[in-house]
Amino acid sequence: MKDFADKVGFITGGASGIGFAVAEAMAERGMALMLVDIEQDALAAAADRLSQTGAVIETAVLDVSDLDTYRQVAKRTLDRFGRVNFLFNNAGVGSGGMAGTGDIEDWRWTVEVNLMGVVYGVECFLPAMRESGEPCHIVNTASLAGMLANAGMGSYTATKFAVVGYSETLEMELAESAIGVSVLCPAWVKTRINDSRRNHPDGKGQSAAESSLGQQITDIIEREGLHPEEIADLVVRGIENEDFYLFSHPDFWPLMQRRLARLQAAYPKPG
Repeated sequence: MKDFADKVGFITGGASGIGFAVAEAMAERGMALMLVDIEQDALAAAADRLSQTGAVIETAVLDVSDLDTYRQVAKRTLDRFGRVNFLFNNAGVGSGGMAGTGDIEDWRWTVEVNLMGVVYGVECFLPAMRESGEPCHIVNTASLAGMLANAGMGSYTATKFAVVGYSETLEMELAESAIGVSVLCPAWVKTRINDSRRNHPDGKGQSAAESSLGQQITDIIEREGLHPEEIADLVVRGIENEDFYLFSHPDFWPLMQRRLARLQAAYPKPG
C-alpha cells in the first residue's frame, strides 16, 4: 500500500503512545480512521486532536481481549466505512515478574491482550480485506522483546515472541494477496506501557513502576526511549516499502548477533 489518502484504518490502543502517533500520521495523509482504546477520556481527547487534520475520525471504547465487543466494533466499522485497508493491532500491556513468583491472572491478562487482541483483529477484518481486493496492510505491534528475552519479563516476552511468529505465518499465508504484513519490534519508546496496570481487570491499578524492576525500566525508557512520532515514521515507511520486520534501535544489534550466533552454534550441521 503506497497511497494512504481515501483509505480506511483501524487502530487499537489509539488514544496515546505509538497508536496515537500512527493515527496522526495517517490522518495527515488523508486516511479515515476508526480509533479504539480502552480509556474513554483519552480516546475523546485523541479524537479532538485528530479532527484538526480534517480527516474523518470515528471512535469506540474497546478492550481488545473482549471478543464479543470486538466483533461488534468491527461490524460497526465496516458498516460505517465499507472496508478497512489498514489494520494496526497495537494495543498491548506490560507485565512481568520472576518465574514462580508471579500472578497467574497477570499472565492470563497479558496473553489475552497482547496475543489474542492481535488474533481477534485479524480474524475480524481479514475476510473483508480479502473481499475488497484493494491494497491493504496489517501491522502487528510486537517488541524487541519478541526477539530477545530478558529476566523478569516472562509473560510479556512470551506474548511478543508469539506475535512475531504469528505475523511470520500471516506473511506466508497472504504472500499471493494484495494484503501486506509487518511486525513492529521497537525497543524503548516513551509511552505509558510500564503503567499498563492502570487498566488491569482487577481494578487495583498498581503501576509496574512501583517494583524495583519496573522503576529500572521506567528510568531506561525516560533516558533512552524514542518518541512515538519516530516509531510512526518507521511504520509509515515500512508500509510504503513493504518491509516485514520494523526495528528501531540499531544499538541492540550486538545482542541480536549474539542470539543468532548461539542458534547457529547449536543447530545440527548437514551431513
